[in-house]
Amino acid sequence: MSDTYRPYAPKNPPVRCVKCYDIHVILSEARHPDTGEMFWRFTCLDCRVAWPQDQHGGAPDEYE
Repeated sequence: MSDTYRPYAPKNPPVRCVKCYDIHVILSEARHPDTGEMFWRFTCLDCRVAWPQDQHGGAPDEYE
């Protein structure tokens, strides 16, 4: 969503990809391949790299 149409200022800047630094990133829940536990991860829609949300910092509801 463009900042022009937001009725409020975003709390944090958008998440950026750890590889290409683009902002086309989604947050999804995934299963850890070794332990089978569920965890949150970010995935870049451009370069397809994924990384755990807790490595990036913050909580899922902090990002727009």
